[in-house]
Amino acid sequence: MDLLKQIHCRQFSEVWSTLLILAALCMSLPSHALAADQYAIFTLNNSFEKMSILKARKLYRGKSKSLNGQRFELSDWPADSIEREQFYRYLLGKNTAQMNAHWAALSFSGKARPPKEIAQSEIQSLIEWMEEKPNRIGYAPIEALPSNANVLFIISEDN
Repeated sequence: MDLLKQIHCRQFSEVWSTLLILAALCMSLPSHALAADQYAIFTLNNSFEKMSILKARKLYRGKSKSLNGQRFELSDWPADSIEREQFYRYLLGKNTAQMNAHWAALSFSGKARPPKEIAQSEIQSLIEWMEEKPNRIGYAPIEALPSNANVLFIISEDN
């Protein structure tokens, strides 16, 4: 009987150790693993109203100067992030290289400023940037949004 308890104890210990290692690995994964099926264009400013897909597309093509009569600043995820790649593919059917070229042309001609690229592919970096000024707009995987987010539009691969 004691031998049986020792075997069960050892197996339990090995399973527990494996679970702890897996948990540690999961927590050490880079936060750019936020890629999602749905993204929300959002702000922390409650005075902005929900928008149509046409307005959302104009916004991220640099064709809008104001929203609800207010000037705004757009954000973007780092150039090599999966969030940025998926967002532009879902919203505009473009890849990151195409959008970089688009924004470069608009910027060079003086027609629009490109979105502010956040430093790290982390939702907290985006939130901190947005909290600095009330008229900032960003996008993020819908499940990563803060509780005080004012969702302006939701985009998915199906839109």
